[in-house]
Amino acid sequence: MRILVTTRADLFEERKRQHLERGWRIEDERSIPINGLCSFVAVRDMPASDALGELVEQALNGKRASYGDR
Repeated sequence: MRILVTTRADLFEERKRQHLERGWRIEDERSIPINGLCSFVAVRDMPASDALGELVEQALNGKRASYGDR
């Protein structure tokens, strides 16, 4: 799983640290601010079985929420 994290320049190092502590790998750092924002790509390798389980859980939770809305 890959996510793009965009943050204010003054919080850049803190946000990277938070992601690293949670087991994400950091790639493609853009530490020079553009319009006051910096970014990086956080990557987490998930086994295929975990990814599938997560997708199933999201689908089930989505169905429950839609039934509750009626």
